Amino acid sequence: MDFNVYFKEVLDHIHSGVLYCKNDPYSTIIYANDYFYKMIGYTAKEIKDNFDNRFADLVVDDVSAILIAIDEKISKKEDLDFEFRLRKKNGEIFWVHDTAKYDRDNNCWYVTIMDITEMKSLDYERERLEFYLNSIPNKIVISNAQGEIIYKNKRAQNCDYYNQEAKTFKELIGSHVLGQSYDDIFNAVIHGQTINYETRFRSQFEFIGHDKNYLIPITTKDKKGVNYMQVSKNLLKYSDSLTLFPTRLMFEYYYKKYFQINQNKDGYLCIVDLDDFKAINDNYGHNVGDEVICATASRIVLLLEREDYVCRYGGDEFVILFLNCDKEKVVQKIERLLKMSKKTLVLKGNKICLGYSVGVTAVDNTIDFNQAFQKADQALYEVKQSGKNQVMFFKN
Repeated sequence: MDFNVYFKEVLDHIHSGVLYCKNDPYSTIIYANDYFYKMIGYTAKEIKDNFDNRFADLVVDDVSAILIAIDEKISKKEDLDFEFRLRKKNGEIFWVHDTAKYDRDNNCWYVTIMDITEMKSLDYERERLEFYLNSIPNKIVISNAQGEIIYKNKRAQNCDYYNQEAKTFKELIGSHVLGQSYDDIFNAVIHGQTINYETRFRSQFEFIGHDKNYLIPITTKDKKGVNYMQVSKNLLKYSDSLTLFPTRLMFEYYYKKYFQINQNKDGYLCIVDLDDFKAINDNYGHNVGDEVICATASRIVLLLEREDYVCRYGGDEFVILFLNCDKEKVVQKIERLLKMSKKTLVLKGNKICLGYSVGVTAVDNTIDFNQAFQKADQALYEVKQSGKNQVMFFKN
């Protein structure tokens, strides 16, 4: 076989446009393979008759910037690498990736052109999707099928209580999930379920993050999990503005859901009431009263284990749900709080000692929140009647 014929056959079977063009303002075509003509929709004769082989006449975009760049590339002895749009014979416009190497001896370019319209379309859709995800007022984190994080929207990237070094969902939230096992959550989502759960992030004395999360499977048509997306709503925005503790409604929801999921577990519900809080407000003013509430909240945070829950129930009342501990451990926790109350606080120049009355009742999945609260409240009433600043358990 003649080498030139063989060479042409090879070029015509390459699935990209291959051209040899003059280095002139029109990139005049000296040679183009068959695939280029199929790509553009014109025959070689039509290109010659209609455009006098001027490749630039097929370009939709302004070529002036490209021409300037070409001269710079030649002076630097660099190859060309551009993306621009061409118009087919049928009027369709498509994107191409153009790479070219300069033939200095003949002042021509060896050019390769690939159709990247589909890639450009995907890039556009990806950019548009990312715009939407960044516009959502929630944190979005997406993982692959193994739970390895592959994407975070801007709110998740800028979240100051997230461990930004975390590589997996488990590293990011595993130790912060409330009332549920992370492994159970991930196992359920692997099997196609959308799971909701709360996560809480804390410093030593305060809550710095509290989220309501949904972990959503993103599946193929045959229900095979491809990705998992966590959508997180910041509950601190909806919590008590002074203490950042959950509200009563949030507490009741957690109480109900915990015992639905953990039917064989039990716990203790405590009502903590600040003794003589009205007198503090009357004597020192409401600003000091607010400081007292915040100081009490900080002390309560020190008592909480990971799954424990707390809310500010009223002006000077807090409700705590202690979980995964026995009565002796609860007594130790409350006694620790009472011991802290003996320390004098200096608030806005005022020395104040706080007292706490605490009523406690045992709870499990057979006791709803209202029943539990009434029992703890009755125990609290007995504390108030017997001298305050102590703890009592409900007696059946």
